[in-house]
Amino acid sequence: MAEIKHIIDFANLGGPVYIGREKGEVARKKLSVDKLDSDPGVSVEVIIPSTTYSINSSFFLGLFGPSIRTAGTREAFLKKYIFKCSAEIMKSVETGIQRALLEHSYLLPKKGRE
Repeated sequence: MAEIKHIIDFANLGGPVYIGREKGEVARKKLSVDKLDSDPGVSVEVIIPSTTYSINSSFFLGLFGPSIRTAGTREAFLKKYIFKCSAEIMKSVETGIQRALLEHSYLLPKKGRE
């Protein structure tokens, strides 16, 4: 397992409510998440403080959608991005992961249907 070398702390992103894909995309750029994705030796601890009220799926997809699609599976994404948050917020994370993978599946050609 890769050593945790990077931390994303939502406390540094404002809050307690995170909404909007555009704001997620801005956070992604600010945090250099594309660079983190491209380094297989880096894992990332994502700290979402207990003061967080809500993360909507649009924000989550703006921040992590490309990372999820790059990882290809829920398991691969969660191996690289280790979430430290409440059970309630983790439900939002899981929903975001499912949505990113669903969106991705619609973009891929269907095998055997050509």
